[in-house]
Amino acid sequence: MGLFDRISEGLARSRDRFKEQMNVLLDRGPALDEDFWDTLEETLILADVGGMAASDIVERLRDTARRQALPDAYAVLDLLREHIADTFTPGGEDILGGQPSLVLFVGINGTGKTTTVGKIAKEATDAGRSVILGSADTFRAAAIEQLEVWARRANVEMVTRERGADPASVCYDTIERAEAAGADLVLIDTAGRLHTSADLMRELEKVVGVVRKRSKLPVHTVLVIDATTGQNGLQQAREFNRALHLDALIVTKLDGTAKGGIALAVSHELELPIIKIGVGEGIDDLRDFDADDFAAALIGDFDDRYEEGSDGLSGQNAKEAAVSAGERRRDVIEGAPAQPGAAVQLAGDGQDADGEGVALEAADADAEAAAVAVGAFGADEAVEAAAGADEDAPAPSASDAADGDADDDAPFTDEELAELALADAGVETGDAPAAAESETAEAEPKRKKHFWEKWW
Repeated sequence: MGLFDRISEGLARSRDRFKEQMNVLLDRGPALDEDFWDTLEETLILADVGGMAASDIVERLRDTARRQALPDAYAVLDLLREHIADTFTPGGEDILGGQPSLVLFVGINGTGKTTTVGKIAKEATDAGRSVILGSADTFRAAAIEQLEVWARRANVEMVTRERGADPASVCYDTIERAEAAGADLVLIDTAGRLHTSADLMRELEKVVGVVRKRSKLPVHTVLVIDATTGQNGLQQAREFNRALHLDALIVTKLDGTAKGGIALAVSHELELPIIKIGVGEGIDDLRDFDADDFAAALIGDFDDRYEEGSDGLSGQNAKEAAVSAGERRRDVIEGAPAQPGAAVQLAGDGQDADGEGVALEAADADAEAAAVAVGAFGADEAVEAAAGADEDAPAPSASDAADGDADDDAPFTDEELAELALADAGVETGDAPAAAESETAEAEPKRKKHFWEKWW
């Protein structure tokens, strides 16, 4: 399975929830009115992308729609993925990108810090780097033993002390050992600290302070967030950033939550880059973060606008075809001006080009358009429509009109005009409306209407 496929699979629950919300938004229609923008912002907030990020995305989309004169909601949604990707804070490549560094992993209990440290150690050693692990989580039961298992898997050295020892002293010993061994990557697992406890946060500040003073390698403090906590994860990040001045984020457990948008909320509000995301429990399921891939996996593809087995259209072509069909139908029903060469108006004596004749848009004079016209107006109204006439054609003479009915201004009877209109469009006369409807029903099997067709 490819990299993007694995990320996409891990974000499936988040994507399904997001698309449910977006389908509700699209069901209201394609108009870019104020209600659309308000609903779009609400939808993004419900997807846990956060209020600040949602507001920023919508405002930038508004500005783009205004400058580029975007026609409808679909054109806006085509740009949504790009704007979501642009909202993430860039950077963080130097932390685990191959340069010598010391990384402190912090966060509350249960976010997956120890597992994350082990997976990164395995990845780094496979890439040929020299890695040292430090187990500064000296309080949690089995924390040291758990990291020892990962150290064996990665075949790296690990520094530890007895249970209950001062975490800062473990960090000090780890730095000394790394300098002696010439390691170019030092990974230190710290104890979980509840962000609401001032005493525990002060103790963690002490640990970070000791490391920054002692280490000759660049020190990076990385917060590990459990995506399943949703908006509570944002509050955790605020408190840890205030106390420790974070450098980056790692978001774990994205495969088990419908709240994947929290990664965007934290990165945008705190202006912190995301360097890794966890999309599974396997050793290879900690992935490098890519904003474009993440945005694509989070929101899915909005171009699948026709079901399988329909007319085969999809994406922008499907949208344009649907809009064109809707406009063609409205032109016929509302009597809108026809396209040049596509329809004509027949008017009686004393009527000019603005008379009361009803336009029939023939759409290249095919039988389907004529059938739509007759179905829309009925046989009585269709006598006023005809196709293929030249607007410069001479009007009927007085003698020709005299040959007709004295009480009728038209040169033909109503029934004759209807037959002529249908004949020009290629439809057999007789029971024309019924025949046309029958042929259309046979040619186009009945299918369920899509949500973007409901307002036509």
